[in-house]
Amino acid sequence: TNIRPPLAAGDPELRAQWMAPILASIHEPGVLYAAFQFVMRSSDRGATWQKISPDLTSNDPARMLLKSSNAIPFQTITALAESPMKKGLLYAGTDDGKLHVTMDEGKTWTELTTRVPSGKWYSRVVPSQHQVGTVYATQRGREDDDFGVYVYKSTDHGKTFASLASNVPAGSVNVIREDPADANTLYLGTDFGAFVTRDAGTRWHVLGTLPSVQVSDLAVQARDNIIVISTYGRGMYAMDALKVRAVR
Repeated sequence: TNIRPPLAAGDPELRAQWMAPILASIHEPGVLYAAFQFVMRSSDRGATWQKISPDLTSNDPARMLLKSSNAIPFQTITALAESPMKKGLLYAGTDDGKLHVTMDEGKTWTELTTRVPSGKWYSRVVPSQHQVGTVYATQRGREDDDFGVYVYKSTDHGKTFASLASNVPAGSVNVIREDPADANTLYLGTDFGAFVTRDAGTRWHVLGTLPSVQVSDLAVQARDNIIVISTYGRGMYAMDALKVRAVR
């Protein structure tokens, strides 16, 4: 069944990345969110859709023409996440460096773009599972030949952000995750490997014995305490989270 949101009369064509974010709500069975230049919401598993945001990108025709290709559009939402702690709290980051938050499931959106010092492609926005006001954001500069480390944390719903780049040797940064058992333990995936911090980002350490490879995603399975790492070109890896937490 094709559940792609239909276009309403007069609406612009939907723009989306190849790996556009789509979420099943943590709080409501049957609710889906899909990210284009807008955030779309379905309450019936994709049978019907409602637009719950304005265009959250710059929507700049000149930049769009410069950076889009026939296959991959530009000025799209590349990171979308729902808070596991608060219903209706969502964050959206774009490939042109825009960041927004809604606390009422899309009725109102607040732009946070200027709170983050770098205007790069958002690779992840991750609301905390331990503190409702905490959110993590990672950006990548690969498309601009910029391999800086862009990792940020906010504890006030995005009003202010602090860098967690610390001693991470190089980007681009593709993913950040919280440990479900310990708020001070974070995992980071970059184009050069995986890293872990046990002191909330003060200092990072190489995670495991992976080859130097792009880590595209990372997840921690809470029930069985397994860290699963997905790479670009070198397969997947699994690690014992209990052993990682035990190292101090």
